[in-house]
Amino acid sequence: MRKLTILLAIVLALLLGFAGWFYLGGTLRSAVAAQSAPAANYPEAFGAIRSLVAGGAAPQVLGGGALSEDPSPYTLMDINVTLTNRGLFPAEWLHITMEGAPGDIAIYAITGEGSDVAPRDSATVNLKLVTTAAVDAPRRIVIQYYVHGMKREITIQ
Repeated sequence: MRKLTILLAIVLALLLGFAGWFYLGGTLRSAVAAQSAPAANYPEAFGAIRSLVAGGAAPQVLGGGALSEDPSPYTLMDINVTLTNRGLFPAEWLHITMEGAPGDIAIYAITGEGSDVAPRDSATVNLKLVTTAAVDAPRRIVIQYYVHGMKREITIQ
C-alpha cells in the first residue's frame, strides 16, 4: 500500500509540474521603447495622419476631437513593444488596444496585430500615436493573445 501511495504522489507531482509548465510556458514578456517628435517637423506626414483620422481609417481613436490644420500643438509618438515568448507554445492572434492619456488623439498605425509569436522567439509590435499630451503621460497597452485556444492578456503601463 505504501508503494502505491508513493507512486500516486509522484504521478500527482508530475501532473502539477506539467500544468505549471504549460501555464508559464505560454506567458509573454514585454519591453517598451518610445520615441517622439513634434508633428511640425513632419508636415506632410501630419497631413496624411489628419486625413486618415478624419476619414475614420485610424485603427483606434482615443478622443480629443478632430486634428487642426496647424501641426504645432501635436506630438507624434512611435511606441515599440518587444514581446518575448520563452515557452514551448506559440502565442497566436495578437490583438492590441491602448488606453491613452488625456490629450491622446488616435493611434494612426499598428503593426504586429493579428500575428503570432513563435516559441523561443520574439516579435515587435509598433503603435504610432498622435497626441497633445506629455510624452511621459501614463498610458496603458493591453495585448490579448491565445495559447492552445486559451485567451491570455498582458498589460503594459
